[in-house]
Amino acid sequence: MVTHAELVSAFGSLSVETMPPEVAERHFANPEDRRLLTEVGVPQSLLGQLYFGNVRTDSPQTISRTLDTGTPDMFPPEIRDDIVIAAGMGGVACMSRADNRIYWYEPGSSDRNFALVNTSLQRFLETAYRLRLRFKGFDLLYSEDEDERAEEIGDEVRRLVGEIRDVDPPSFDSPAMFWQHVVLFALETLASEG
Repeated sequence: MVTHAELVSAFGSLSVETMPPEVAERHFANPEDRRLLTEVGVPQSLLGQLYFGNVRTDSPQTISRTLDTGTPDMFPPEIRDDIVIAAGMGGVACMSRADNRIYWYEPGSSDRNFALVNTSLQRFLETAYRLRLRFKGFDLLYSEDEDERAEEIGDEVRRLVGEIRDVDPPSFDSPAMFWQHVVLFALETLASEG
């Protein structure tokens, strides 16, 4: 299990915040999730792909509040009050109030099983931490040829995902392929900057 000190070491002391206990008590029923948020903390962003915000100053938001369209019935009742954990890549990572799993929500969708991100907040933070470690000091030396570069990036995605898959195997078997996409987009961004 990742610790606050490990998150700070990976993301930097200014990028990891903990939630005030009274806020966690009000919004999270699961004691383990409250402990993680108040003691371990959350990074503000991951690889330029996911943005967690600042849990010290920003109150948790539900899907219906984050994606407020002015149409209250737009969101199915079973997901309307799920809490948004992170945003980016065209949607939001949310914690299900029903089973505390983290899933990906794109506006208009309601299939949580298809979009599994992680089986718990603990595994979500552990996966983000391990990915950040893999990218720390990462050096890209890819081919100039676009086809070769795409193949090299694909190989790198498979390698990196293989290294962290053991954190939460069901999340890496999910049809959403959430973490695979995070790694792919991060690598493509680095390759385009290089």
